[in-house]
Amino acid sequence: MKRAILVFLKFPEPGRVKTRLAANLGPEEAALAYRKMVCRVFEQCRKARPDAIGIAFDPPENLEGIQAWLRPWLDAYFGEVAWIPQSPGDLGERLEGAVADAFDCFGPSKLAVIGTDCVNLEIEIFDTAWRSLEREKTVVFGPADDGGYYLAGVSEPRPELFKDIPWSSSSTLEASISAAKEAGLSVSLLASRTDIDTLAEWKSEEKELTGRRCVFFDRDGVVNRSPGPGYVLSEGAFHLNPGIPEALNWLKERDWLSILVTSQRGVGKGLMTEDDLDRIHQKMQTELAQSGAGFDGIYAYTGKENCLHLPKPDPEMIVSASESFFIDLRRSYVVGDADRDIEMGKNAGLAGTIRIKGEKPIGIDADWTLQETTEIIELFGEIL
Repeated sequence: MKRAILVFLKFPEPGRVKTRLAANLGPEEAALAYRKMVCRVFEQCRKARPDAIGIAFDPPENLEGIQAWLRPWLDAYFGEVAWIPQSPGDLGERLEGAVADAFDCFGPSKLAVIGTDCVNLEIEIFDTAWRSLEREKTVVFGPADDGGYYLAGVSEPRPELFKDIPWSSSSTLEASISAAKEAGLSVSLLASRTDIDTLAEWKSEEKELTGRRCVFFDRDGVVNRSPGPGYVLSEGAFHLNPGIPEALNWLKERDWLSILVTSQRGVGKGLMTEDDLDRIHQKMQTELAQSGAGFDGIYAYTGKENCLHLPKPDPEMIVSASESFFIDLRRSYVVGDADRDIEMGKNAGLAGTIRIKGEKPIGIDADWTLQETTEIIELFGEIL
């Protein structure tokens, strides 16, 4: 059975999201808070390494806008993705419909259904839910402190769990457990968590969701073996450099983001396709995941006319990532092997630049220069 996550969300239109927060913050700031919460939720979903992610979105007519909004996180995820429009009705009817649609899309699955109000979804939360769903006739709930739940886990459609429930009340979880037991199901409870609905709850988490620290990595010659003057054109030609999985894990353990910013002009020159590039990055993420590592975001300039990004040393890829992931550039760094990487980092106003010395000529000094990628983690320990 697949390990799957179904995320319920809305497009972050001011006045339509986090309305309770908007009473204190105003609709614009509340919508910004919501975007930060969604950013953290998707970061945690990717780290849990599900086989599939379903996105139950609202409003149904704005699929294109929602896909564009979520692209920075999903570009680094290479599992199955399903876009599921929320059906009309109350929350129970929307849950019932989206869960049924998710099973239609994914087939036999252990499905963890979440919203975006809880931002503390560690890998262990998902792993525990999926393990519990291996037992027959079992459902899983993650209790929220307000009497609701932040996660519901099912291994098949269970419409009875979503009928006649007092939603958004202090008895939501209690009623849901009763419905499960009346249907002859066993209930497994996860650790309690807090949903963010009030100003006090937001203030307790705001610092962790704002001003994130990040290390940006160039690809060829840093993350993987340099192809010399040419390009890595296929998965078979991609080989991770030593020390990279360890460096990414070091960052992850300290709540730093790691984002790939790479120039791949071979696409624009017709030497490879965008699908070829995706397969290479899928191999990269898969190999990194074997060590528990992985990039949080992937930004690539391809040289095609319709490319969303600008070439180095323009800092556009770094700036775009900072806007989507809420990164504090003054506390972030770049690791590269070419002058354009170092210049890009300086143009973006990063705290520091790190060069991996290879065969490329040096015309711009980096703040730190290393001989090998295996030295990165030691430098991180000294400067980060």
